[in-house]
Amino acid sequence: MNEFNQQIQQAAARQRLFILSLTITLAVSALIVGAFAFLLKGTPLQIRPADANRTASVEVTGGIAYLFEGTLFSLSRSPVIRVSSEGFKPAEKTISPDQEGHTLTVTLEELPARLLLGTSLEEDVEWRINDIPVAVSPSLDHELKAGNYKISIFHKYHQPESWDLTVGRGESYEETVPLRKVEGKIAISATPEGARLFIDDEPQENLPISIKKPGGAYALRLEKENYTTIEETVEVTRQIPNIIRNYRMQLLQSYLSVSLKPFGGSFTVNGKPVRDASRLPVGATKSYYVRYQKEGYYTFEQKIKVLPGETKKIDIRLKPEIAEVALTSTPSATVLIDGQPMGQTPLTLRLPAKKHKVSFVKKGYRTLKKTIRPSAVSPVRLSVKLVTEQSARLAEAKRNYRNSAGMSMLLFKPGTVTLGAPRHEKGQRANEFLRDVQLTRHFYVSKNEVTEKQFAAFRASGGAGASSLPVANISWNEAAAFCNWLSKKEGFTPFYRFKGKRYAGFDATSNGYRLPSEAEWEWLARKAGRKKQSRFPWGNDSVIPPGSGNIADESAKGVTRFYVPNYTDGHAKASPVGSFSPGKAGLNDLFGNVSEWVHDYYSLIPPPKGSVLRDPLGDQAGDKHVIKGASWSSGTLTEIRPSYRQASDKGSPEVGFRVARYL
Repeated sequence: MNEFNQQIQQAAARQRLFILSLTITLAVSALIVGAFAFLLKGTPLQIRPADANRTASVEVTGGIAYLFEGTLFSLSRSPVIRVSSEGFKPAEKTISPDQEGHTLTVTLEELPARLLLGTSLEEDVEWRINDIPVAVSPSLDHELKAGNYKISIFHKYHQPESWDLTVGRGESYEETVPLRKVEGKIAISATPEGARLFIDDEPQENLPISIKKPGGAYALRLEKENYTTIEETVEVTRQIPNIIRNYRMQLLQSYLSVSLKPFGGSFTVNGKPVRDASRLPVGATKSYYVRYQKEGYYTFEQKIKVLPGETKKIDIRLKPEIAEVALTSTPSATVLIDGQPMGQTPLTLRLPAKKHKVSFVKKGYRTLKKTIRPSAVSPVRLSVKLVTEQSARLAEAKRNYRNSAGMSMLLFKPGTVTLGAPRHEKGQRANEFLRDVQLTRHFYVSKNEVTEKQFAAFRASGGAGASSLPVANISWNEAAAFCNWLSKKEGFTPFYRFKGKRYAGFDATSNGYRLPSEAEWEWLARKAGRKKQSRFPWGNDSVIPPGSGNIADESAKGVTRFYVPNYTDGHAKASPVGSFSPGKAGLNDLFGNVSEWVHDYYSLIPPPKGSVLRDPLGDQAGDKHVIKGASWSSGTLTEIRPSYRQASDKGSPEVGFRVARYL
């Protein structure tokens, strides 16, 4: 092979090597570019507003990234950029991984313009921008957006100033504005004539006067002898440039200084009451009519006049007025004058001529009270007649009333009765010995027996058993406790005494609620409402009239041991209270329904022969209490008689109670 062919082959080999090297280089470059493109994500930036975008610059202040033709390429996580533009506030943004590859909008805020304004004054003025108040101060340092504005300045003593202003973004506008005083007028007149006017302590010409004054505050003073000085500060302002005053001067204040003895009377000036006369302002040169009066004294009266500025002193000392009072009474009694004992009637006294409260007091009689008003020219002659306390109470007492438990209470005038029955009376028992009784105290008794509903209110048990049936199955102590509860509700002194739950006696003087005494109960059943005492509540005939009451009748066969044949009352057991017509005493169920606890302890000791018991209440202590009257279970002649008496210390289904109280 010649040398030329060898050169050709070598050149071909070199060409093949170059092509292979170039191919490898291009492949590697393609791989690198592909990897770089895979690792980098471009984030397009959009800057607003458009004015900011035109001059905006972007700087990477955190991480590794570069900006190429409005797109940010990040080589690290969460790069930070700072966007700036002339006339706008710079903004920093951190690009989070989830924002990469998406358009990021950055909105720049305009830089405000700044106003630095002042006036020739060192005092507050009102600053307005576009007629909106923005400050009240000697100067204005205020930021606002670029644009066109109307600036205004107001001060009460100066003319307002206003001008138009255009400011750009980030610009400062500074100016001191001179203000011109307003021009006004002060016009003054006064009555009466002769007053002197001072303006800021400078004397002025004779009044009336009208002078020009620039805006400002002025101290006015008006003086005249014997007259009160007038002082006022006025202001000449742009709203009120003209000040007009027409003063009416007042005479110097005059006073009355009055000393009064004795104290506590009525002091008047020209007929008007005055509480404090130690320094009383009055008008000068006027006449005043002063008057001081007090009961028991002669009245002081005087006409006075006070000079301007004078304090006139008056010393008033009233003289006592004495009157004669002659008092008599039947019977003779102790006299109290204004609560103080003065002696026994007949009585003649000399008293101060004023209103007095006179009381005539005598034991056993109602105190009589009178009011007298004697005078020196009109002596009092008073004669009265006293009535006994019992008569007075009786005259005041209601014949019936409804108490707080809803019970109708009837008033009874007492009388005489013979308790018990003679030995020959059919059905009589040995404990019914005869006793003559004189009842002298008026008393109230409930028209009906106490109901379950009324007793439930005492026990605060509410609805259970709250019916109109008579309450039963209660002890005597429970009945007495009910009476005390009712007394306390109505403000009466309790009749019964308890130590805890243990009964400890009674107070015979109390007018609180109690149980009727045995004598009262039998008087009500046999004597009240009739001329003569009877054997039965309806009379002396042993045949029971129809509808007399609820006892063991035909319907009680098999319920009670005994029953009254041929008598029907419609109730096998207890009936609602008031189911039958009232008896002769006007009370319901005094015969039948339930037997009743009475106040007395049970006793088998007969009184001395020929004695008369007066308002008996029995012993203060004992074992058992008396039960009176027939019940729904009574079916024998013995039981239906009012003289029948039982004794017990326990309650039963046949025993209830009613209440009473002394007037």
